[in-house]
Amino acid sequence: MGYTAFLLMVINILSKILGFFREILLSYFYGTGEIATAFQISLLVPYTILGFVMSGISINFIPTYTSLEKREGKATSEKFTSNILNIIFIISLIATVLAYIFARQIVFLFAMGYSGEIFELSVTFTRITILGMFAQLLNSILKGYLNIKGNFVVPGSTGFIYNIVIIIFLIISYKINPILAPIGVAIATIFQYIPYIPAIRSTGYKHKFIVNFKDENIKRMLVLALPIIFGVAVNQINQLIDKNLASFISVRGISVLSYSVKLNEFVWGILVVSIVTSIFPTLSKLAIESKQKFKVQIAKTLSTIIYLVTPACVGILIFSKEIVTLIFKRGKFDENDVILVSGVLFYYAIGLIGLGIRDVLSNAFYALKMTRIPLINSVEMVIINVIMSIILSRFMGLNGLALGSSIATIFGAVNLYIKLEKQIGKIKSKAIVNNGIKVLISVISMAIISKLIFILLNIKLSSNLSFLVALIFAAITYTIVSVLLRTRQAIDILKVIVKKF
Repeated sequence: MGYTAFLLMVINILSKILGFFREILLSYFYGTGEIATAFQISLLVPYTILGFVMSGISINFIPTYTSLEKREGKATSEKFTSNILNIIFIISLIATVLAYIFARQIVFLFAMGYSGEIFELSVTFTRITILGMFAQLLNSILKGYLNIKGNFVVPGSTGFIYNIVIIIFLIISYKINPILAPIGVAIATIFQYIPYIPAIRSTGYKHKFIVNFKDENIKRMLVLALPIIFGVAVNQINQLIDKNLASFISVRGISVLSYSVKLNEFVWGILVVSIVTSIFPTLSKLAIESKQKFKVQIAKTLSTIIYLVTPACVGILIFSKEIVTLIFKRGKFDENDVILVSGVLFYYAIGLIGLGIRDVLSNAFYALKMTRIPLINSVEMVIINVIMSIILSRFMGLNGLALGSSIATIFGAVNLYIKLEKQIGKIKSKAIVNNGIKVLISVISMAIISKLIFILLNIKLSSNLSFLVALIFAAITYTIVSVLLRTRQAIDILKVIVKKF
């Protein structure tokens, strides 16, 4: 793992901690009740709408810009950037207006099981949060542009402003009026782009107010982006299905799923997104320059993901209840909420490694400009998720929805790996397996020692304190064992830390 990925991971950790504090405040003030549920839905709607569009555009902007600059020079690539920014701004404004007008219909799609006061409150909250949607869409280009220029810090740190503003408004909303919570989200969405202004200026970029829908480069990028947009949209459909089924199972269903997903995404955002984001520009270049180096980079990235995500996954599996208790159990978030959220978290965690692997492999296909294969993979995942979630939820309730999602994710990762090897040949699978064995030994050692320490300490100490001490020993054990086994990722991380600090 390089220094950039490491730095980005640190930034993401700090940003995610703030995000967690935001969720803690939400759970403290509103628990899993109607206000919390309406607020979660209001966040879910723009996130789902924007997520697939942003991913498709952002992923294809980088290779399009890179190849255009190499082929026709900086002036042409900068003109292309201005054009796409202006076009997206126009489209995003139209999308915001339409989403506001049809908010009732959109909320119904996300929570068909709700009616009455909770439904009306969700519509009101959603109409407010989507007002910041137009600003969010610009992130797809601004982030990609700065990543090309080697700046990963600014795009990675905008979450600080976003979370701080929401935290302030959550506190005020509890004291004055809950309606201020979604207002804070809309304001935060716009304010988080303040750091982009000096960062973009420092690159020497000069924006031009041109709008050319007929630009061949725009058309080419959109052609490549459409399968990605549909592919990611399909992934969002998985969440839509889960949330809808949850709304029929329990009034608290969407809140319970949202809290557990946030915890799962904390690990994913820190360990996976940081690495995938920092490595994608490199993959895009290697895809053009050298297939062999491309395969080596894929193998290294997969091994790194496995090394970092596996202990987090196992940690969640053995301490799911303790994690939820430590983070959320206070205020209006009671023991029953702990049981519900920790159960769902457990089953979501099963698919965490698969999620990380699939993200790496999807980006490999995008770098190769083979966007159709991840799309088909996503469709297959949705079908599996729908079938498994419906069946399992009948026997396991909300837990069944999470398990169905995890099964679909694992299938997607395995299937995508097989398809990538068919396209580019063997990806040093032996090296990945050998690395995986070392990780397995390290993580088993970690699990045994940390669980024993927790059990022994919990006899006399509080559950929270016992868990925190066990967590420290878990990290130490995993690090020591993996270093003793000469796991490459452990050695590389230590070298980065020693060199920079």
